[in-house]
Amino acid sequence: MTVIINKSFKFNKEAFEGELDRFLDIPENHDELVRKSESYRHVNYPVTFTPLPDGEWVAEHPDLPGCKAHGRTREEAAAKLEEVKLSWIYAALAEGYRIPESGQNMRVAITS
Repeated sequence: MTVIINKSFKFNKEAFEGELDRFLDIPENHDELVRKSESYRHVNYPVTFTPLPDGEWVAEHPDLPGCKAHGRTREEAAAKLEEVKLSWIYAALAEGYRIPESGQNMRVAITS
């Protein structure tokens, strides 16, 4: 099947999907990393919320540096953060980093 993106660009979808693994750096222990990261699904890391000027919210796990998500509401940001958390943990495990315990970097966050 040929998929036309616009009038000047088209590609063969089946050929692309067959070659996709060449472009992804999937670790050999992918299944193990997925299983290990899933085991953190119910670990309750502290969450800080920060309102944005446009009315949206950023939710962040301070214990997991850079683990952030945003949403239209605090609840949406928190829900997205839980999925981002698993991706963050997967990537950290793949790189050989130790996963911080919940509350290890506990801090008080006051946002307006």
